[in-house]
Amino acid sequence: MVPTAQAKATLARTALLCTLGCGLFAAANACAKAALTMLPGPELHPVQITAARFLFGALALLPFILRAGPGVLRSAVPLRHVQRIAFGLGGVTSMFFAVQAMPLADATAIGRTAPLFTLLFAALLMKEKGSGMRWLAAGIGFGGVVVVMRPTAATFDLVGLIPLLAAFCTGVEVATIRVLALRDRPLTVLALNNIGGAAIACLAAAFVFVTPSWQQGLALVGVGVAMVSGQALIVRAFAVSEASVIAPFYYTTIAWAALIGIAVFGEQITTALIMGTGLIALAGVIIAMSSPTKARSR
Repeated sequence: MVPTAQAKATLARTALLCTLGCGLFAAANACAKAALTMLPGPELHPVQITAARFLFGALALLPFILRAGPGVLRSAVPLRHVQRIAFGLGGVTSMFFAVQAMPLADATAIGRTAPLFTLLFAALLMKEKGSGMRWLAAGIGFGGVVVVMRPTAATFDLVGLIPLLAAFCTGVEVATIRVLALRDRPLTVLALNNIGGAAIACLAAAFVFVTPSWQQGLALVGVGVAMVSGQALIVRAFAVSEASVIAPFYYTTIAWAALIGIAVFGEQITTALIMGTGLIALAGVIIAMSSPTKARSR
């Protein structure tokens, strides 16, 4: 089936929203890595970074929540929000542990296996049946991730399991967001996640809190604002496209992370990184050329 002009426009919009959103996710992780490893100040715990991410994310949303009124906090599927918050906290905290211990590009590359989990859980949660071409593209994209993973020995250390855990949690979270985007307003999805996440993460961070330097404080604000802004773009993408369409574009986070890693942290670009990114781009082209399949929502 030849995609219609409207379908092509929707796909282009989805790709743009996801690419920009993933750039903001990479920026948030970079702010976290800077606060944890580079900026002057006391040694911070990744759980404290997680608390800052959700707290400042919630504060960034507060003016919009107040303008919308208390009704924005009511959901048609509250248990799905609990599920999303739980896996979101697990994914974010695991990734912050990973970027503290590994190069930004390596941690991000392993974490970008999340779309494979997204495809799986989208099929389980929503009965989405991605086409064979999309599953092939996901496999090619995963192959690109494996190539990118090869440059450093740290990738194959046990520490590499930390971003893999983040990938699993994020994959479940992304599939859940698709359900929420169909039932609740985008602001409801963002508000409940960030308020609930902030309450839980701040309680946990109370046990490890230290006062950051002003430089670290700015980075912590950046983590929250960048992450919630990226979320807003991704939620908009979910409102118009299936999870199986969106998932492969998550691989663009690797390219963003590589660029930031080179520019900010002095990480080196490698042949493996170039080859892996090429495979990831090929996966995106295959997705763009395949026709969408219908999903049955709950």
